[in-house]
Amino acid sequence: MITTPAAATATVWAEVRLPGFHHWPAAPEHRAYLRARHRHLFHIRASVHVGHDDRDTEFHDLADHIRAWWGPGDRECGPASCEALARTLAEHLTAMGLRLDEVAVSEDGEAGAVIRLPKEDKA
Repeated sequence: MITTPAAATATVWAEVRLPGFHHWPAAPEHRAYLRARHRHLFHIRASVHVGHDDRDTEFHDLADHIRAWWGPGDRECGPASCEALARTLAEHLTAMGLRLDEVAVSEDGEAGAVIRLPKEDKA
């Protein structure tokens, strides 16, 4: 039997894949194609702290919160980067009272960004 330290914490996470468009107006010349509006299937993952092993945050509900924040259909993200989308979702979930650990947003599951909350914000 494996014993975990009393100080061990638990998180639950949910990942959804949602369609959207964005562009990078300041892309350097060798990536000029990114200046034009283009579509991705954004992979969005959020992880929240839970206080016990019977899940005070249900991960299916967490996935629903992410989908509701995104909205129906293809989202127009304008010039928002993966970092900006992750920060915006982190603010949204934190405002809902969730004890957020991190949010990750990737473009098609190939490359992306992770926002981690400082430990003092997780309590």
